[in-house]
Amino acid sequence: MQSRDNHLQRITIFFLLSHGLPFVVLGICMLLEKSIYITKPILGTVIYTGLLSPLIATFFIIYLYYKKEERKDFWLSIIDFKRISWKWYLIIISFPLLIRIFPALIDAVFTGNFKFDLSPEMNPFYAVFLLFFGPIHEELSWRGVALPELQQEYGFKIAVLFLGFMWAIWHLPLFFVKGTYQYQQGLFTPLFWNFMLGVFFTSAVYGVIYNETNKSILAVILFHYIGNLTGETFIMTDQAMIILTLIRGIITLLILIFFKNQNYLLKTGDDHYDKISCTSKKG
Repeated sequence: MQSRDNHLQRITIFFLLSHGLPFVVLGICMLLEKSIYITKPILGTVIYTGLLSPLIATFFIIYLYYKKEERKDFWLSIIDFKRISWKWYLIIISFPLLIRIFPALIDAVFTGNFKFDLSPEMNPFYAVFLLFFGPIHEELSWRGVALPELQQEYGFKIAVLFLGFMWAIWHLPLFFVKGTYQYQQGLFTPLFWNFMLGVFFTSAVYGVIYNETNKSILAVILFHYIGNLTGETFIMTDQAMIILTLIRGIITLLILIFFKNQNYLLKTGDDHYDKISCTSKKG
């Protein structure tokens, strides 16, 4: 089994790359813009490119630290659809839609206004774009590398909470780029905190899906994509979005309380896999 220092080294290097690069790029773009907000399209494109940093960190870790068998399983988990049972396919497809309809209904009960409209901006090209910018490169990184390493070191609970925090922080540069969804929410506004908490809470759900589908990166890519697709397709009120975040928080709390004593297959150094309990360590 790998030493504790080795896992900490992997985790440290991963997050230095995944978070250090985009914030350095953001700082340089701010200096060039002579403003904290980025309005020039070319600088916005540079920042978007910088946000590919988790993928850079992923390649660095898997080719510097992983053994041949681990790398093989990593790539296989992206295409092996048989790892995912029909039950989890059903959850992956239906959950993102249901968890948005429910808050819209609650909002309608209190306000009399049910808003779940189709976005006029959604089209096939944008739907394809949503797959390649976000779900693929993020899930190869957050759940493909970061979660297993954190889980091995700290257990499930601490892993998903810490990863949720880091995942939310990684989105910060987008709040400074004019034209992004995050920029429209405003910096440190109630909608800003609602977005950040929503990302933080969702991490636990992704952790459950990843572990319960035999460490399937494909499963979390699909879940991430369908979540983004439904979020971009259907327009809800701000109140419904806040209710959505509250529901995510409740789900996260239930997961932390009841989702335990499960054995997960996690990477080790000497053995390809090692079965450990998520409650056997600090988490």
